[in-house]
Amino acid sequence: MPRWASRITLEITGVRVERLHAISEADAIAEGIDADASSATLSSIGTRDIAGPVAEYSILWEQINGPGSWDLNPWVWVIEFKRVPA
Repeated sequence: MPRWASRITLEITGVRVERLHAISEADAIAEGIDADASSATLSSIGTRDIAGPVAEYSILWEQINGPGSWDLNPWVWVIEFKRVPA
């Protein structure tokens, strides 16, 4: 798409690969999880109990990718970006 036709321009600031379970609370919030709404969320996933934004993200992950997908702990690409003013 030509730049003039895009509504936003993003600059990639970081790329890394990590295991899904390595997600931090800050990463879960950056993915769109509401920190206040998820503070009371507790989830038993596999052999570990998780709470807060990571628990909420694990629920969202399974809604998108299917039951048991969180337990697989796949490798995921993490792409960080910032919005560039027009």
